[in-house]
Amino acid sequence: MNKFLKRDIATSLTTFLFVVIAITGSLMFFHILDNYTKDLHEILGLAFIAIVFFHVFFNWKSMKSYFTKKTFLFSGILILLVSFGFIFNAPKGDNPKRTIIDSVLNAPIKDSLLLLNTNLKDAKEKLEKEGIKIGKAISFEEIANQNKTSPFRIVGIITKK
Repeated sequence: MNKFLKRDIATSLTTFLFVVIAITGSLMFFHILDNYTKDLHEILGLAFIAIVFFHVFFNWKSMKSYFTKKTFLFSGILILLVSFGFIFNAPKGDNPKRTIIDSVLNAPIKDSLLLLNTNLKDAKEKLEKEGIKIGKAISFEEIANQNKTSPFRIVGIITKK
């Protein structure tokens, strides 16, 4: 593969991945289609990092001049300051969403089922239909561990209509 083709591929992939990540990030910010965009955004975000490295590698000669400009340095400092501003102003202590989720996943099954608007009999039927055994587990977390699956899968099975 010649050098120009590699540069074209790296630049094209960088461009299109940026567009998809920008769109999914915007959708996530406004909580639109969160269930569909989160995984796509995260996986393509990781791919974007790799593709950016290829892009820089294949375009190094032309990009070197950007790195020495004051605008590049100013942009980098500005982004670092904004990033640190968000980090230092983040809420201190436990994440309230995480606290609620952990409480539901580790509470006694009957208590968690009340929150999910279902009962133990229906939950057992749905889980058994999916090959999940409750056994002597006392929480969703324990059911998940015993069945080598995610507790979110357990909740998803139970809440499925």
